[in-house]
Amino acid sequence: MGPKLIKLIRILMMHTKEMTASALAAEMGVSERSIKNYISEINDNHPQTISSSRKGYTIHAEAGRKILNNSGTHIPQSSKERLVYIINLLIKQEAGIDAYDLCDTIFISYSTLKNELGAVKKKLGQFDLKLFNQKDNLFIEGLEKNKRRLLSSILYDESNINFVSLKTIQHVFPDIEIEYIKNTLLNIFDQYQYFVNDYSLINIVLHITIAIDRIKNHNINTQDVNELAKIRYHEYELANQVTKDLENHFHITYSEAEIYELALLLISRATTIDYKTITTANLENFIGKECFDLVEEMIQSVNAYYYIDLSEPEFLIRFAIHIRNLLQRSKNQQFSKNPLTEEIKTSCPLIYDVSVYLSGIIKDRTGIMINDDEIAYITFHLGSTLEAQKSLNKKVTAVLYCPNYYDLNVRLTDTINQHFSCEMLITNILTEESVLEQVPKCDFMISTVPHHGYLGMDIVHIGMFLTDKDISVIRNKITSVRVSKKKATFKSYLEMLIIPEFFERRNDLKTERDSIEYMAGKMHRLGYVDETFQEDIYMREKLSSTAFHDFAIPHAMKMHAEKTGLNILISNSPVSWNEKPVSLIIMMCFNKNDRYIFNEIFEPLTMMLTDREFMKKLIQVKDHKAFIQMLTDNLEVTF
Repeated sequence: MGPKLIKLIRILMMHTKEMTASALAAEMGVSERSIKNYISEINDNHPQTISSSRKGYTIHAEAGRKILNNSGTHIPQSSKERLVYIINLLIKQEAGIDAYDLCDTIFISYSTLKNELGAVKKKLGQFDLKLFNQKDNLFIEGLEKNKRRLLSSILYDESNINFVSLKTIQHVFPDIEIEYIKNTLLNIFDQYQYFVNDYSLINIVLHITIAIDRIKNHNINTQDVNELAKIRYHEYELANQVTKDLENHFHITYSEAEIYELALLLISRATTIDYKTITTANLENFIGKECFDLVEEMIQSVNAYYYIDLSEPEFLIRFAIHIRNLLQRSKNQQFSKNPLTEEIKTSCPLIYDVSVYLSGIIKDRTGIMINDDEIAYITFHLGSTLEAQKSLNKKVTAVLYCPNYYDLNVRLTDTINQHFSCEMLITNILTEESVLEQVPKCDFMISTVPHHGYLGMDIVHIGMFLTDKDISVIRNKITSVRVSKKKATFKSYLEMLIIPEFFERRNDLKTERDSIEYMAGKMHRLGYVDETFQEDIYMREKLSSTAFHDFAIPHAMKMHAEKTGLNILISNSPVSWNEKPVSLIIMMCFNKNDRYIFNEIFEPLTMMLTDREFMKKLIQVKDHKAFIQMLTDNLEVTF
């Protein structure tokens, strides 16, 4: 179907009321006669798609969507979708894009585009980027770093569609009982003494669901498993038991290769009582060097281009197994069908675009062309890990050491999660003392038995049955960890901003002008600011003095510094600053790319310095390290 017909369908889809031939003609820039011809051609090929009445034309929505999907066009419809599409296009095409070509591409009028560009400008401004329009050629100006930060922000926003949701999976696969798969896994994990956290469980359910759908449609993995690395009997039996239950319930047959694939998936996502499973160290043995190198290149490319870190071991293992299986399916031309492909393309265009980018790497390295459905599955992996990253950044992590785990079943874990699921994620359950020294990285351990050996982490002791006292102990520990993390971030900012040269004690500066000239001059000599910075400081002081009680925080109104820094000067003989005696001066300069740091430190810093007793102690310190530590220790953290 030609672009004009597709555009007409798109316009009708965007309007809930009838549109006259003249209104359609005006929006498309053609004659009314052409509109009637277009409608006639559409209805000839797709009967009763467009209806007519005295009021105008309307389209049957379902028929319209079907035509658009079959045409291979995935055009943004809402303002939000167009915002992401335009920004992504502008960043990719540095030479710019023609405004009228853009209108034709996304089937909107020039007046509609102008409205959308207002939102684009606002979004770009949040990342210190600017949109320019020169003779209808649109382009972005700004630092490459900020363009990447913008893309990264949009990627994380898009992952909010909730990739890791059993409800979403059930919606996509209505004929497959998702609850049965979940309960089967939990029951068998219990029998084999395996633990899986919520994020991992949902991802396993998703992969099993996809496999069931693939097997039902006769796309079966027939690879010879004897060619692959051996899996321990315990883990193979776990996968075999799961597949037996699934075969009986869904009336399907798992091949040996399918069972092997499931075993790899289970041992990369669940935790057994020991750690002889797939790790990043032995992953190459299971997937082969060629595939391992390919996956590493893909992850490094995403990090370099989109500022997204996908190097977390669990994602690496899971993603690598998926790519290995994808390459294997491609050899047999058995690509997986993905019912969510069209929805993903429209609701997560940028994450999908990253997946297309990764499919390009696969094609360049292997010659294999990945279809849209397989690209959408890559999008699932990216979206789920982005969402998990966001959630985990807000939570503390803990492992549970519970030697009699099998007897307790998962009741203790469930009880803990009932109280703390929004604040804490239990990543592993350990059942044997011999594996304690191999504990994966986490914030602390919860133990049901006394343990006094040094494990390099804090331990919270609780009873086998959670009491109010246990709940209070865990809650206090969570708060303590969050405070520590907040303080560590605050300290890291100060260490970055206060270099040794920016800490000095002097007694020879008498006035505000003396101090500004001296401190601004030092910052200029060290390459932090240009020669106009001193005048910018004076302009800010004229508007309102930056002196508070016995300290001053002079800074410019604009963040035009070459580098961000805090210049500290302590004077035993108070400096006269706007007729106030000042003993501590903190001169700030900020590069616009670091404005987020300004927001993080300015208010807490000011609040601390208004405490007179604290100020008396602070101005006694002898070096910049002690200065930073005292500020960090005194930080008040709220959540």
